Amino acid sequence: MSFASMLKQLREQSRLSQKDIADYLGITRQAVASYELAKREPDYEILKKLADYFGVSIDYILGRANCRDLNALTVGNNIDLIKGNFTYKELSQDISIKVGALIFPDMLELYAKGERMPFVGTIKILAKYAKVRDTFFYSYNTPESYEKEKELYLLEVSQQKQTEKNEDAPTTLDIFSDDMKNWILKESSISYIKLAKEIQEAGLPVEVLKPLLESIKSNKDTG
Repeated sequence: MSFASMLKQLREQSRLSQKDIADYLGITRQAVASYELAKREPDYEILKKLADYFGVSIDYILGRANCRDLNALTVGNNIDLIKGNFTYKELSQDISIKVGALIFPDMLELYAKGERMPFVGTIKILAKYAKVRDTFFYSYNTPESYEKEKELYLLEVSQQKQTEKNEDAPTTLDIFSDDMKNWILKESSISYIKLAKEIQEAGLPVEVLKPLLESIKSNKDTG
């Protein structure tokens, strides 16, 4: 579809008059009519304003893309980037092997060409496969920025795993019974804890001290 036809279609779908578009662009109604009759070509600034106004890409309004979603081409370019030298069939198979999800080759091709916008769930699958964050697909990228993004992704995954590990790991006091925890936390127990530390640092085994402790307890009971 040509720019002239696309502009008219978008305008009519939005139930706008040529004057409405002209007022927004700051031009005459006759200029808009000339665009729709293919008698006049818009400059880049006009194209950008029209694309922003209708919420589509410039390529869509020029008839170069079939998907009107503003992010379709950007997402498509990034899918093409992660595809590398794979065919779409090979990419589909590799995704299935590594992620356990199926995206048909024909759909991958439509996504890569910007002719169809993937669902959010599909973006998540692609992100997991490519080892990038979901947001990667919505911005312009190069092979260099792709490698950098993978490094950041792996760092985030590593940090997340460490956080989960720390959350799952028991605290030091968790190894004690509730009674023991309560005793340790008492202010009156601090001197005994310090003494235990000194005994350990002196290298005295617990087995040596137990008979002495039993003897003290026995004398206390008989006294």
